[in-house]
Amino acid sequence: MILDQLRILKNIPDEQFDAIYPFEIRELSDRHWTSVYVAKLSAGYLCNQKNVKVLDIGSGVGKFCLVGATLHPKSDFYGVDIRQNLIDISNSIKTKYAIPNTSFFQKDVLQMDFSGYDGIYFFNSFQEKIDTTSVIDRHSEISVDMYMTYVNHIFNELNKVPVGTKLVTYYSEEFYVPKTFKLISTHIKGELKFYLKDMEADEIHTQLNTEDVDDHIDKHTFLNDLNT
Repeated sequence: MILDQLRILKNIPDEQFDAIYPFEIRELSDRHWTSVYVAKLSAGYLCNQKNVKVLDIGSGVGKFCLVGATLHPKSDFYGVDIRQNLIDISNSIKTKYAIPNTSFFQKDVLQMDFSGYDGIYFFNSFQEKIDTTSVIDRHSEISVDMYMTYVNHIFNELNKVPVGTKLVTYYSEEFYVPKTFKLISTHIKGELKFYLKDMEADEIHTQLNTEDVDDHIDKHTFLNDLNT
């Protein structure tokens, strides 16, 4: 079985792993789902041989959680996504391949706080709100206001998590991450970043850098106009 091979080899090609998904899901893999290699690196940092609880924000079809839970059976992985159809796919694979240490649930991340998790994984889940090339389905509706709402929520919730919480971001803008987190290392030409929360938030650290957010939005607004 595919996941048995992953347990033994610790890394397998994405084409091989993605065979567990329906064809239409495999078609989205290169752009939207975490690669096996990145999931392996990220889970290795977040778990670090300890029994931890890891949250995947915008888990899609659950690839990060499935890889992480397979390689770290003593840790628990939780995936949350707004799309019920993707949660259903994730849970069906979890059941089919008997992976007890991962759970998937449908929820808008705006309704969540991030307390209770030792590690958090974030793969730029809300880029689809400002980038027409990131469209998956109707939930990808372009909305600058919604993008700002999600950015603020992620930033504020990360500021609330306790010191010692680990964070991994992949292809995500640095303005999401408060200064209360220390950058530990970067990988994949700087696109994969490992952080550690090393201080409590104060008035200075609770301020989102809105100028950087606005610049990022303006860039993609311009690119969207070019593509229309």
